[in-house]
Parts: sequence; structure tokens; C-alpha cells
Amino acid sequence: MTTTLPTRTTAAWELAQRSSIRAFRAGRYVLIVAEGHLPTPGYELDIQQSPLRIFPQQYNLVRRELPGIWPDVLMPYRYPEVVVFPADRPAVTVHHADGQDEVHIEECGESLAPFAAAVADADGEAGSPAPEATGMSPRLSFDEAFADALSKLPQPAETHPDRMTTVDVIHIGGLFGGVAGFHHLVVRIRGTSD
Repeated sequence: MTTTLPTRTTAAWELAQRSSIRAFRAGRYVLIVAEGHLPTPGYELDIQQSPLRIFPQQYNLVRRELPGIWPDVLMPYRYPEVVVFPADRPAVTVHHADGQDEVHIEECGESLAPFAAAVADADGEAGSPAPEATGMSPRLSFDEAFADALSKLPQPAETHPDRMTTVDVIHIGGLFGGVAGFHHLVVRIRGTSD
């Protein structure tokens, strides 16, 4: 007999501990990779934009407990998150349970070439004829990856109430493994406005 425990939780997010945080740049995207341990396997992990209204934006490494009964063992993790971050900034601030880190942003090396290629054509220039954006989902959800890409699509400089934007999906793929521990669905979109 198989028992399925509910995976939805109403637990609040709290800052998580980390043993290391690294960041890698690929164009206008920055890959933040956090490593550490969770108190049990019954936690969900995320890197979220800080609610602080500050430029450049800062991020929080957070966790929340999932419902169910879990063994009391430390669970190692490696969690990647891809964010849009200003190209002229050499470091990103990540808050965690032990304080905050100013993480130097490294260039993607050979080991992250597939990631860099996945986001390479996303030029992000609002003045270009057809700006692109890339979204990712660690739960392999098309809806989540598409919504992530939409949130990163640059808004047109000129707006009017009747403007219509068409969004085309130009690539669907996946990234798995590597130094970042990817397990992501990747969706690249292109937006055109009339």
C-alpha cells in the first residue's frame, strides 16, 4: 500500500541557513546557487526577491516546512535560482538565517555553458523589435516557467491603452544536473507589440 502525504502547506517562509552561495552571470540573467543543509527532508526551499525597496534588488534564501512526518536527519541541498539583475553590478546581496552575503558574480564557465546557451538569445532590450525572455521552473511546470518568462519580458517604452502584445514560445527545453544541480523546465518567449 502506498500513502501519499499532502504537499501543500500554509507554513510561513523563514530565512534558511547556507554553507555557501555563488552567483554566475549570463547576459542580463544571474544564476544564484545556494548550498547547505535542511533540518529534515520535509522542507521546501526558495530564493525570493526581498520586499525591501532598494536598488539593486536583494534576495532572501528561505525555507518552509511541509506537512507530514519526516525523519529527523540533516538533508543536504543545492538550490539554483535564475533572476534578472543589472549588468553593471559586480555582486548580489543574499539574506539568510546567519545574516547576509555580498556574493561576487562570476562569469559562466565551461561547466555552465548549457545554462548560458539557454538564456543567450534573451536580449531584453525594450527598444529591440522583438524582445525575448527566458523563464524556468524547478517543478518542471510549463505554466510556472511561462509565467516566469512573462515577468522578465521587458515592457515597451511607449504604452497606450489599446496596445496589444503577442507572445510566442520560441523554445521549450530542460536543464538537468551540472554544478548548479539543475532540474528545470526552460521556456523562452518573444513578445511583439502593435
